[in-house]
Amino acid sequence: MILAALLLSVLVFVAALRLTRVEPAARRTLATAREASAAMRDPTLDDDAKEALARRAAGRMLGAFAHLALAGAAALAAAGAVVWAGAQAGLYTLAGAEAVATGWPFLAGSTVFAILAWIAVSRLPRRDAAADDAADADPEVPYGAADRALHRIGFATLGVQRRMAQTEAERHAAAIDLAHARRPIFIASLPRAGTTVTLQALASLPELASATYRHMPFPLFPLTWGETSRRFRREASEAERAHGDGLSVGFDSPEAFEEPAWMAWWPEHYRGGVVRAWAPDERREGFERFMRSHMARVVAAERRHGTRPEARRYVAKNNAGIARIGLLHATFPDASVVVPVRHPWAQVASLMRQHARFERLHRKDPFGRRYMEGLGHFEFGQALRPLAFGTARPDRARAHEPAFWLEIWCAAFETLLAQAGPRTILVDHEALSADPAPHLAALAEALALDDPAALVAQAGRLRPGRTVPAPDAPAELLARAEALHRALVARALRPHPTPQPEPAFAGEAPTSIRSAS
Repeated sequence: MILAALLLSVLVFVAALRLTRVEPAARRTLATAREASAAMRDPTLDDDAKEALARRAAGRMLGAFAHLALAGAAALAAAGAVVWAGAQAGLYTLAGAEAVATGWPFLAGSTVFAILAWIAVSRLPRRDAAADDAADADPEVPYGAADRALHRIGFATLGVQRRMAQTEAERHAAAIDLAHARRPIFIASLPRAGTTVTLQALASLPELASATYRHMPFPLFPLTWGETSRRFRREASEAERAHGDGLSVGFDSPEAFEEPAWMAWWPEHYRGGVVRAWAPDERREGFERFMRSHMARVVAAERRHGTRPEARRYVAKNNAGIARIGLLHATFPDASVVVPVRHPWAQVASLMRQHARFERLHRKDPFGRRYMEGLGHFEFGQALRPLAFGTARPDRARAHEPAFWLEIWCAAFETLLAQAGPRTILVDHEALSADPAPHLAALAEALALDDPAALVAQAGRLRPGRTVPAPDAPAELLARAEALHRALVARALRPHPTPQPEPAFAGEAPTSIRSAS
């Protein structure tokens, strides 16, 4: 068994090197070195020209060396994860694997095996390199080849990440305070309801910490990955996200990276082309302990490696959380679940636009689809797996019809009203956007934030939306959605009324008006 695991790790190592395009990078490095050497010997170039060429060559070579170093580290990590997973499964001990791996018979045999594996893998059909380069340069897909390969490894190792999370919790026990996992805030709704802007507003507060893009592609052990990736960190410049909705994100931006934890514990919910809703009593032994640890480790990672040194509470956006509102309250009774509610006409129109947009993006670059699937964002495009409530099984072939999205909207919010608890906080998105400050103040009070004024200061993030006509859908479905929206708004958070001055007594001038005398 040890030998089989070690040989598998060699295969994984070779595959990772191929995926990270180490060979083309090495060739480019050698070509750059040869060109620079030839330029230095060229008698037709003056010293200034040679110096300029040397600087450009040095820059390209440094980039190539960084690519090779990152690719090598990723390949070693992937191979090591295979061996480690086998030991964790009880198939052998790490000491036994090390003894075999360091012996001369294995070293010699694995070298030959790796060479043969490299040749075999190189003969497999693959996408044209020019197409890869074009995709890497696409501003809609900001990841280069090494980043993409690393993300593929992360997406393929959720089970390993789940087990490594326990190791991380033990290794960093001194830095993890489980008190920081108390009173978590979950933001959940169907997409395009304002969940992202709500997360950005809350995560801007020093007291709250959320997973960020820096936690990718290993979100289940943020402390360990934070330590490993520090030396490769890039500047936190922001750019508009792929949704094309004007919201900007950067490496330090919060995002919905919690779903991989649910995927690791409930894989059966994601099969059959849909994401099946959770029953309120669908508890899973060990999950609450795992998630409490995960929340505390996210806070610890942001305190240690991120931009939240004072963070002491967890906040997360997860649109799929609307499919498990009852279970969230049952599992985390101290949690607040913030549910933005948008008018169904506007939300359906936005959902359809985003679905069409991501279908184009996914056809243009399949990695975009793999990225969304790896994160559990089964919301749009070729990655779409609609939420399925009760016995319904939405047919994604109907995703071009408004009725498809409206049926899901109704099923989701009818289930929410049935399962909502006292700590479910509905937020009327239209009212919030039209008059942000008092609604944010009410939200801060409902969440018992330490500094309500800091949340009110985020009012500038919100803008009122435009009026959208009713979609082309059956009249009964439209009436059902309108009635449901009225019920949701009636239950939504309301700001405190603005105090009015007391009326003056008859014959007495109001105290706010001074006499002219």
